[in-house]
Amino acid sequence: MAYSQSVGARPFGSALLAAILVPWNAFVGAFLYYTVLTLLAIGVADLPTVFVVVAYLLPVGAYAGLLVHRAVHALAALPIELGETPHALQH
Repeated sequence: MAYSQSVGARPFGSALLAAILVPWNAFVGAFLYYTVLTLLAIGVADLPTVFVVVAYLLPVGAYAGLLVHRAVHALAALPIELGETPHALQH
């Protein structure tokens, strides 16, 4: 069966999945980060609530920022094709 897509093109689903996937080393880093935070929360009796909230949401916010950055660059890379302008149609 012939392959109907060009060599560089991917189906939309796999392109979207590739855009939101976390690299393995980032996953391991986040796992270790949350493990250390959990041990810190267990070991230290009186951690301020604000510290705990910020510390746990910091990686989530950084990842959300990364996704926004990727989305902006993906939208900027889309080709923009303008049709014939009215001035060009008059000639």
